[in-house]
Amino acid sequence: MKKLLLTASACILFSSCASLFGNNKEAKRPLPPPPPAETVTKPTPKEKAEGYYQIGISYLELGEIPLALNYFFKARKLTPDDPKIYNAIGLAFLKRGDLEKAEKNFRKALSLKPNFSEAYLNLGILYEQKGNLKKAREFYLKALSNPLYLTPEVAYFRLALLDEKEGNLKRAKKELAKAIENNPDYVPAYIELAKILEKEGKTEDAKVIYLKLINLYPKVQYPYYALGKLFLKEGNKKLAEKYFKKCIEVNPDSDLGVKAKLKLEEMNE
Repeated sequence: MKKLLLTASACILFSSCASLFGNNKEAKRPLPPPPPAETVTKPTPKEKAEGYYQIGISYLELGEIPLALNYFFKARKLTPDDPKIYNAIGLAFLKRGDLEKAEKNFRKALSLKPNFSEAYLNLGILYEQKGNLKKAREFYLKALSNPLYLTPEVAYFRLALLDEKEGNLKRAKKELAKAIENNPDYVPAYIELAKILEKEGKTEDAKVIYLKLINLYPKVQYPYYALGKLFLKEGNKKLAEKYFKKCIEVNPDSDLGVKAKLKLEEMNE
């Protein structure tokens, strides 16, 4: 009887263990499904062309013309009907001094997009370099004829430079005022306006502009150099030295930085 009870107890014990540790006869549980694989889509030719274009623009801004052209040509091969690529190629050739190839590409851009203000602007700069100021003015005005032109201040600025070359300072100031109205942060227009005021003998008004630029844009170098020259001309060597040193601090290796160093050396001779 005791043996029978022991046997029964053993069966219950092992049965409990089996339920705890699993039974090899028990059906295996199915594994959870794997997570969905991430789908990687290849860029379209248009997207690749845009990437090449942006790289080209970066090289162009650094002055690396051959590298810029290399990427622009890659972009053109993928999207041969994109006007901004031809404009960029034209700009690269313009910076290189190859006016014929530059004009060819600007005109190609305009054939694809007749109201392309940036291409008209670049053609104006090209003809200005050729010495044809009348034609340059015509292209700047065409750039401005597009009401959707995003940077009209640049065209007004270029028109002001033409007016200066022609000796019409009054009209130049009007064009610079329009540039500033369209973009109150357009520093080149302020600098050119101050230069004209200097030519007219209105040095105090010019100083006001230069000091305003220094307060708003302390990393812009020209106002320091201009103030240094003005104060030196007036015989105020202390202030002249101050602004020449400030000019050097901004960028000692630039053309203006080198000129400021020379001015200081002349003062200390």
